Amino acid sequence: MKKVAADNSVVYNVEWSKPFEYDRFSASRVLPEMPGILFFSEKRGNDYHPLLIFASWREGLRGGIRNLFDEMFSAMPKTAAELRKKKLFYRYAVVDSSPLDMKDILFWLIRTYEPEFNSVRDFVPSNRYEKIAVNERRVRG
Repeated sequence: MKKVAADNSVVYNVEWSKPFEYDRFSASRVLPEMPGILFFSEKRGNDYHPLLIFASWREGLRGGIRNLFDEMFSAMPKTAAELRKKKLFYRYAVVDSSPLDMKDILFWLIRTYEPEFNSVRDFVPSNRYEKIAVNERRVRG
């Protein structure tokens, strides 16, 4: 992730992984122990329908996905239960600059994609910038 800030604006350049079909065993091998954002989707035809965008700072991506779906620790057990019923795909982006940058990126992504299990009104930016933009680079796969 790269960031360019000038005046009261910021542009984040985020690089997504290729999409992976979710399986808890393979996810633990694929995901790094770095902070970042997980983007869960359901494949519908040739497109991916956004379901949930989830950030994990302290636990890293590997710990974040484990804690999301672990019934003993999940902060969102109902959402996790609904997601488990679907054929899930996920992609991830490492965001290791700061929790405030992650907050801005998460705000922009949720406002832009309006995932089924996120509420736009529940997410606010860090209020450090008047304008936030995210350039996404997707790895094909």
